[in-house]
Amino acid sequence: MASRSGAFIAALVLVIVQACGGLGGTMSPTALPLPDGFPLGAWTVTITEEDLRDAGITDPGLLAENAGVFTKTYAGDGTWTVAQETDAPIRWPVFRGTYRSSGLNEIEEVTTFPEDYAGDVVRFTWAREGANVRFTVVDPPDPILPILTETHPWQPA
Repeated sequence: MASRSGAFIAALVLVIVQACGGLGGTMSPTALPLPDGFPLGAWTVTITEEDLRDAGITDPGLLAENAGVFTKTYAGDGTWTVAQETDAPIRWPVFRGTYRSSGLNEIEEVTTFPEDYAGDVVRFTWAREGANVRFTVVDPPDPILPILTETHPWQPA
């Protein structure tokens, strides 16, 4: 009987260690492993003022702040960065955070920078389209985010 309960405890410890990402891992117990084909690396999309106008954005400040070339990078360590290049002076040219898989072809991003958005959680789905990736925002917290994310497929940077 003692060896059976010892084996049960050993198996339980193994399950807990694996759920936490292994002995040296950083995955949280609730994060799912990334599926095959997850778009690690850098992806780019260009959003024009015309794209924004077509989506109903007419405010000159919003047009200037949200047009440009966006590059999103998913690093293998669970971090992401979005950098925006534009000729206009903008308030937030870089966003950073962490990501984790939250379902089949779904990720959850938590913003860590800029401070104004730290702690914001946004869920995205993704699908491969040949060499490109199509992202969709699940329950967008901001009406402009789907325009920036979904208007065009993202291409390898």
